[in-house]
Amino acid sequence: MGDNKMPAVKLSQTEMQYITIFQGIVNVTINDCIVDDEENKVVFVVSEGQAGLAIGKRGININKLKEMIAKDVEIIEHSSDPAKFIRNCFLPIIIKNITFVDRSSGKAATVEVDNKDKGRAIGRNGKNINKVKNLVLRQFDILDVMIKQ
Repeated sequence: MGDNKMPAVKLSQTEMQYITIFQGIVNVTINDCIVDDEENKVVFVVSEGQAGLAIGKRGININKLKEMIAKDVEIIEHSSDPAKFIRNCFLPIIIKNITFVDRSSGKAATVEVDNKDKGRAIGRNGKNINKVKNLVLRQFDILDVMIKQ
């Protein structure tokens, strides 16, 4: 993971346990895992090209994992390209454009979506945008992700 100047991701013991359980179901490389207790969900970031394998035919792997851990599961495909990774984080929302700026506080990304998708991109109480911010910071040291107004 350190090849592309990515920060070292620190995983909690719980996150490591979920990774072990998931890898017992399907042999995929998991780059990151975030447990969201508020949403009763676990988000896994799998290596590029492995999202389909992780999900399984008709969602069999995800459904098996959901049963085992009693939480919803979200799979995001990693990319070494920050723009592509951000797009993957927002799927199924279509991103029109992403711009990166260097600020004194660090790098930031502005994401442009259709007006009809802004609410979904942000999520109730900002939960979707906050998830993306957290993942992007953990993977690329990009300090902020904003939806263009």
